[in-house]
Amino acid sequence: MHARLLAELERWEGTPHRWGGLDHRGIDCSGLVVRVYRDAFGLTLPRTTEAQARIGRPVSRQALQAGDLVFFRLDRKNRHVGIYLGDGRFFHAASSTGVTVSHLDEPYWRRHYWKARRVLGIAADPPSDRPAPTIGW
Repeated sequence: MHARLLAELERWEGTPHRWGGLDHRGIDCSGLVVRVYRDAFGLTLPRTTEAQARIGRPVSRQALQAGDLVFFRLDRKNRHVGIYLGDGRFFHAASSTGVTVSHLDEPYWRRHYWKARRVLGIAADPPSDRPAPTIGW
C-alpha cells in the first residue's frame, strides 16, 4: 500500500491547486483524495471533504497508518483533507503550494488537526478492470 501511495505522490506532486479541479492542470484537496483512491486502490470515494469525513471508521492520531485520511478544520466553515504517508507526514493539495507533503507536527497543521478516518483495510485489492466500488455514507 505504501508503495502505491508514494507512486501517486510522485504523479501528483507539484500539481497546482484549483478549486473543483480533478486533473494535472489543477486539483483541490478532496479531488486529490478521489483520484488517488480510485487510481491506486480502485475505490470511488465521495467528492467533498465534508462527505469524506463521514466514511470509513475513526482512527486516533496515535494509530494512523499509511492511506488514512487526515482532516483539518481551517476555520468555522472550511475543512481540508490529506492522505497520511507515515512518520507524521501526509500529502495534500494545499491552496498556496499545490500538491505537497507536510508534517502533522508543523504548528499550522497541529493547530488545525481535526480527525482521521480509515477507509482501506489492512491490504487493499489492486485496481482491476472491474468498475470501482463506491464507498458512501
